[in-house]
Amino acid sequence: MGDSDKGKGQTGVGSNSPLADHVYDEILSQIVSGPLEVGAKLPSENDYCRMLGVSRPIVRVALSRLGADGILERKRGSGTYIKRRPSQRLADFVQPGDIEVLLQCLEYRIEIEGLAAGLAAQRRTDAQLITIKSAFDRLSTEAVSDFITPESDLAFHHSITAATGNIFYIDTLRMIQEQTVRLLTVSLDMARDRNKGRISGVLGEHNAIYEAIVTGDPVMATAAMRIHLSRSRRRLTAATKDMKH
Repeated sequence: MGDSDKGKGQTGVGSNSPLADHVYDEILSQIVSGPLEVGAKLPSENDYCRMLGVSRPIVRVALSRLGADGILERKRGSGTYIKRRPSQRLADFVQPGDIEVLLQCLEYRIEIEGLAAGLAAQRRTDAQLITIKSAFDRLSTEAVSDFITPESDLAFHHSITAATGNIFYIDTLRMIQEQTVRLLTVSLDMARDRNKGRISGVLGEHNAIYEAIVTGDPVMATAAMRIHLSRSRRRLTAATKDMKH
């Protein structure tokens, strides 16, 4: 099949194209399991077209999505390079095809929950603060054994969105609960797997959020939540086993 034939039926490619999903998974699998390190240059778009039997628009969509997920960096006139190489251990916890969903979930949560934490700091009632504290205490108790369950982590985040008093924030977190539980399961399992004391660091991030809400500081609460979720993203894609953040 020639290049012109490969492109037939692939024009107007959307970001949710099944073919783009396939190419995304293939390239990510090669990055995770292959010998290339951070900074390495990837094959050209034309090379991927030949290797995977798809058109350039399909390849471009997949590469753009990998760039948005922080895995690749495209340099004008030079090519595409590996910006962050997920650990091969990631494959022990999640299939390559699921990684994009988890990263997109985190991207969404960073913005939505960052705003929610700021509102919670401004609006929380004494009763809601007691609920948030109870959820944090549960996390603290579990962390003593170097273990935090996804259920406890999620309960803490739910208690914060509830304190916004805005049903849309509350419903939004419920809407993505299934993906969030999957995300937390992978992230927390990898945290324990990489570094025995790393769960204490995760607890410290939650503590910063809690303290900002206690003091009623919306700026710090928003920042602390965004830092926590951004570091969760780094933990998910970090290649270094003993990475501290």
